[in-house]
Amino acid sequence: MRTARNVVVCWFLLFSSLVSADCGGGLFPAPSSELLFPRSKFPVPSLQEPPSPECKYGNIDLAQWHFWGVAPVVADIEKAYYYALKTVLNDRWPYDLALLHAAFVIKGLDRSFSVSEAVRRFNREITSASPLRRDKALAVLNQLSEFSPRLTTVEGEVFADVGLSQAVVIKPSPALQMSTKGDKRQILVTDHDGVPNIYWTKTRSAEAPKQNSMIFQRYPISGANGVKDTRQQIWRAPSDMPVSGVLLSRLIRADGSPYESNCTATLIAPQWLISASHCLFTPEGSDRVASVNFIPYSEAQVGADPQKIAVAGVWRHKDHSATDQYNGEVGRYSGSDIAIFKLKKPLNLAVVPVLATPHSANSWVDSLAYPNDKPANTLWASRCRGNLWLKGGGQLSDLYTLDCFSYAGQSGAAITQNNAGKQQIIGVLSSRVYNESINQPIFAALNSRLISNIQTLLAGRSTGLFVAMPILPSASLAEASP
Repeated sequence: MRTARNVVVCWFLLFSSLVSADCGGGLFPAPSSELLFPRSKFPVPSLQEPPSPECKYGNIDLAQWHFWGVAPVVADIEKAYYYALKTVLNDRWPYDLALLHAAFVIKGLDRSFSVSEAVRRFNREITSASPLRRDKALAVLNQLSEFSPRLTTVEGEVFADVGLSQAVVIKPSPALQMSTKGDKRQILVTDHDGVPNIYWTKTRSAEAPKQNSMIFQRYPISGANGVKDTRQQIWRAPSDMPVSGVLLSRLIRADGSPYESNCTATLIAPQWLISASHCLFTPEGSDRVASVNFIPYSEAQVGADPQKIAVAGVWRHKDHSATDQYNGEVGRYSGSDIAIFKLKKPLNLAVVPVLATPHSANSWVDSLAYPNDKPANTLWASRCRGNLWLKGGGQLSDLYTLDCFSYAGQSGAAITQNNAGKQQIIGVLSSRVYNESINQPIFAALNSRLISNIQTLLAGRSTGLFVAMPILPSASLAEASP
């Protein structure tokens, strides 16, 4: 009897040691971590084999791994739920999977609590005072949307109750279908400031999904004349957004000292970028360019030695002058704040973005950028309203104000707008205007003349609207004063 008991005890101790084996920290950051999913500098090469369930974080990592679909695994919410259940002890879920648990409830895989409670838990995170908690919750919701049907709501066909008697005023918006009941669909859709809520719609009023893959995002609620910081950190760029990256311009000041400008640039063709002209000038106006490099976005997160693609040629708008900024000539300074760059080698580009003029019927615009007030080379998304502020004259662009916050490093980001389900590039983020009547970011809008000149340049022909800027020999920067 004693021997049998000892065998059981030994087996239990062995089992306990296995499930809590120290195989290092979890591959995914804890909810309290300052990192988003997945971990910065995620060790993708080591994930050719799945994490061992015997490790302390094994099943937690496996659940996350399958939910997010980190290469080489394809995202699979049912497999994620399978491994998540292995972590449940005495009906208690680990804190690391709290948001995923709520996502499983919304998907209908788990019934530990109601769908309303699951949405409440997401809203608590999204409306918290912590931007990181907000961004993590939004990231989970956007990934959840990859596993469920998406709808486009129809104005006047959204209701607060299953009986469809309490109509709610919601403009046509992307929505996530949660369940059906007869000819009715329960949907998750964001309100005017981006907080998700449960509503109902008729089956006949639901259209095929034609929306941005990043459907859950906070919106500024301040109105057209206010500015609110709703930037959202994302680790996976939406597939329908153009490919962006960090533009590093090394310049030489008038006194010979070096200066580095960090901006955002966007691929408009496999070997071509669009960004802002002012990224090619020092603060005092020197335009001596020593080198320009592009760091393309990577889901694996940019490491200490990121991939840099050299820029072979630079063309700026011929009317752009740094002195216009100091003279208060905003129309000329930002109205000409567009530049084109040619990479030394082409990059893979599955879809070439469409260049278009702004659609007056839709004020909502999006952008992806790499702000300097955030961790280096991390990707941040903005969704806000653009309003015509100043008409361009002659060869200058129309200028639009934005009711969301921007910071240095976001300059040059492509402004996109959804048209028939496709994101089109309609402008370039320029700068923020400060005076007694305005304190808002502005972007230079594309027009037919600009688009024609850009296409001419990409075809290898000279254009009257863009002028080439020489890139100085590499020795110039080395000789610059420290």
